[in-house]
Amino acid sequence: MMKRTILALALVMSAGTLLASEKIAVVNMVDLVRHHPSRERDRKLMEETEKEFQSKLDKQRDRFEELRSDYEKVVKEARNPALNDTARLEAEDNAIKHREVLAQAERDLLDERKKLQEELGDLDARLLRQVTTELRTLITKYAEEKKLDAVYDSTTMAYFNPRLEITDEILRRMGVDPSARKQQQDMDKKAAAAAEQK
Repeated sequence: MMKRTILALALVMSAGTLLASEKIAVVNMVDLVRHHPSRERDRKLMEETEKEFQSKLDKQRDRFEELRSDYEKVVKEARNPALNDTARLEAEDNAIKHREVLAQAERDLLDERKKLQEELGDLDARLLRQVTTELRTLITKYAEEKKLDAVYDSTTMAYFNPRLEITDEILRRMGVDPSARKQQQDMDKKAAAAAEQK
C-alpha cells in the first residue's frame, strides 16, 4: 500500500515538473484576425460583392413584380362580366398560364437569393481562412524562434497568466501598432457598458 502511494506521488510530481518545463504562450486570435492588415480590404470586397448581388436580386425582383402586375391584369380581364363563355374560358386559361409563370419566377427569385447568400458566405469563409492561415504561419515562426512548445488561443481559455500573452508581439510582426488593439478593447468595453445600461 505504501509503495503504491509513493509511486502515485512520484507520478504526480513528475507530471507537474513536465508541465512546468513546457514553454507556452497564448494569443487572442479574434484580435489578430480583426486587426490583420488585409481585413479592411476583405471587408470592402465583401461590401462590393454584396452590392453586386443585391443589384442582381433587385433586377430579378423587378421582373417578378412585372409578372405579378401582368397576372393581376389577366385575372381582372377573366372576371369581366361582359365576356361571353368562350372568351371567359380563354381568359381563365390565360390567367392560369400567367399564375404558373409567376410561381416559377417566385421560385427562381428565392433560389437566386439563397444561392447568392451561400456564395457570399463562401467568400467570407475563404477570406477568413486566408487570414487565419497567414496568422498560423506567423505564430508558428514566432514559436519556433522563441522555442515555445505550444501557443493557445486565449479566447477559448478560462484563465491564463497575462505574462504568457504574445498577441501584441504578433501584431507588431504583422506591421500593426498594438495600441489599435487597446483602443478597440476600450471601445468594446464602453459599448458593452452602454448596452447593459439600456
